[in-house]
Amino acid sequence: MKKVLVTLIALSLPTFALADATKGFYVQADAGHATVKARNDDASGSVKGFSPRISAGYDFGNFRVAADYTHYKSFKSDSETPTTIYKDKVKFQSVGVSAIYDFDINAPVKPYVGARLGINRVSADESETSKVGNYYYEESYRKTQTGIGALAGVSYEVTPNIALDAGYRYNYWGKFEDDRVHSHEVSAGVRVKF
Repeated sequence: MKKVLVTLIALSLPTFALADATKGFYVQADAGHATVKARNDDASGSVKGFSPRISAGYDFGNFRVAADYTHYKSFKSDSETPTTIYKDKVKFQSVGVSAIYDFDINAPVKPYVGARLGINRVSADESETSKVGNYYYEESYRKTQTGIGALAGVSYEVTPNIALDAGYRYNYWGKFEDDRVHSHEVSAGVRVKF
C-alpha cells in the first residue's frame, strides 16, 4: 500500500508543478503604432506614430492584472508668416491598470479580452515670436484625466514562461479643454513570467 501511495504522489508532483507554472508575476514589453485623436465641435486632429509600452502584472491562470506605462509620439509644429514664428509641441502619456481574461482553448495560442482604467496626461507648449518687433508670447498647458479602455488580442506560448503577444487597444482619454481625446493602438511584444 505504501508503494502505491508513494507512486501516486510521485506521479502527481509534475501536475502540481505544471499548475503552479501557469501562475506568477510577469513583465511585458510592447512596441506599437498608435493614433491619438483629438476632436471638438469645430475640428479634429490626430498624431500617429511609434508607441512603446512596458507592463508588469500577475497571471492567475486564465486571468491577468497588469499596470502599464505607454509613451506616445509627440506632436510638433513649426510655422511662420512674414512677421511671426509659431512653435507648438504636444506630448501624450498614459499610465493604467488592465484586467485581462485569457481564453483557454487547449492550444499554445490564447485569445484574450480586457478592460483598462488609465490616468492620461497631455502637455502642450506653444510660442509666438515676432520678427519685426520685440513681441514674444509663450503658453503651457498640462492636464491629467482619468479614462477607460478596452483591449483584445492573441498570445502564443513559446514556453510556459514566455509568450509572444499581438493586440489592439482602444483608450478614451477624457476631455482636455474643448477636445475629446482617444487613441487606437496596435502592438506586438514579449511577456516573461517569473
